[in-house]
Amino acid sequence: MKIAIIGAQGVGKTTLARQINSHYPDLKILPEAARLAIEAGYKLDHTATTETELWLIAKQIELESGEDEWVADRCGIDLLAYIHLLFPKESSLIEFATKTLVPRFSEYDLVLYLPSGQFAIEDDGVRTTDFKFQQDVDQRIRDILEKHKIPFVRMVGSPEERLARVKNLLTSIK
Repeated sequence: MKIAIIGAQGVGKTTLARQINSHYPDLKILPEAARLAIEAGYKLDHTATTETELWLIAKQIELESGEDEWVADRCGIDLLAYIHLLFPKESSLIEFATKTLVPRFSEYDLVLYLPSGQFAIEDDGVRTTDFKFQQDVDQRIRDILEKHKIPFVRMVGSPEERLARVKNLLTSIK
């Protein structure tokens, strides 16, 4: 089972991933490539470079390929959304990212989309707390879901309500 939790920064992806992992310990939490990028000296969001994005693509593929069962609080869908937002004029980067990432989306068994606007953005020291940026990322994610006809489940409500919904989904899948 490969569960991709998608959404802009600050929407509760990490919280939900941890909750899922605590109830389903066989689903390993994948490290977030963005946090690994910072550790490797790369800048994110408004200060990201094309080099950053290429590193992130390679790292995301490596992370997703390393385990058979996982839950991830970021995936190629998010990454493609950020690239579209941050580099709209870099057609070669967008084309490369699309050709590289989109074929991998079918490998996700369950895509959980967490929309923006449900919670205040907490400053985690990694991502921007800019609400407008969050909304812009969210729009790009929705555009990608629609354009590539990616099946997903929209997750709203409190963290406890979201987890209960995931449990119901996993029960019905198995």
